[in-house]
Amino acid sequence: MAGDPAGSVYGAALFAAAQEAGRLKAVADDLSAFGESLASSPQLASVMFNPAFPPAGKKQVLAKLTAGNDPLVTNVLQVLVDNNRVHALADVVAAFDERYQRAAKQLEVELTTAMEIDEELAGRVSRRLADATGREVELHRRVDPSIIGGAVLRSRGNLIDASVRGRLDALRISLRSARLAGSATGGES
Repeated sequence: MAGDPAGSVYGAALFAAAQEAGRLKAVADDLSAFGESLASSPQLASVMFNPAFPPAGKKQVLAKLTAGNDPLVTNVLQVLVDNNRVHALADVVAAFDERYQRAAKQLEVELTTAMEIDEELAGRVSRRLADATGREVELHRRVDPSIIGGAVLRSRGNLIDASVRGRLDALRISLRSARLAGSATGGES
């Protein structure tokens, strides 16, 4: 990446913080919007990039412009002003966006099986998921003997339970419902 190497460091740190907070999309949208505002407004650029304009004034302008934005975006912009690195903003945006785009194409999946599976089977599962989703799949394997057999897949808050335990639990619930329905009609005879 060309430009200020500090921009890459700030961008990576912002990405890590946004990912940890679960706010990647909000941060990406707000950071991009601010970058576009800066690029399209000569007045804003002259304030932000003018070394004669006091940092306290720049921070006031940023506070007004980023009101309602994700606090991580506001914070990184304030830190850039504090450290006299506003000129690295384009590099921050580029570094964050590069990581964001890579993450958007990647799907993390937790695969839980009753026993350890070999690399070949894990690879087949990963390829089938990649084909089905159109994303790069990062498969995290976990062993949980209590599922008895089959597999459980978790990704981005979604759960696919194809385990024997899951099927037994569903059968048990179904039998209870049937028994309750049957006893309700059978009790009146």
